[in-house]
Amino acid sequence: MENDELYKDDLLGRMIRQSPLDSPSDDFVGRIMESIRETPETAPAGKPFPDYLKAFLPYALVAFMVLLVLLTSDIPFLNWIPGKNYYLNILVPYFGTLLAGLKNVFSSKYVSFGMLVLASAGLLMLIDRFFSRKTTA
Repeated sequence: MENDELYKDDLLGRMIRQSPLDSPSDDFVGRIMESIRETPETAPAGKPFPDYLKAFLPYALVAFMVLLVLLTSDIPFLNWIPGKNYYLNILVPYFGTLLAGLKNVFSSKYVSFGMLVLASAGLLMLIDRFFSRKTTA
């Protein structure tokens, strides 16, 4: 058994010694450098505006809700906010009147049914986006 292994090792050694070394052609470096020069330089693409808007929207909504809570609260130390009386005495009743007018629009059974369909479709879309989110590695 030792003779067979020695013979195989000797045969492989002779084959390796007899095989010529692979070497690139004479113009290999020149062709590679030429192809590198021809490659155009790419500029990094900026993010589109909707991406900035999507990133900013949650913060804007949180800030709006905090501002709304602060302006309508009865906490005594918040009375120093300038314009709070104007907001509470004029703007809040105005928006209440405006929303009371919209109440008649939503009392129709057709609008209510449409809103129900839109709400359920939106919920299904959110669930689909949640479960089909692509993970990045």
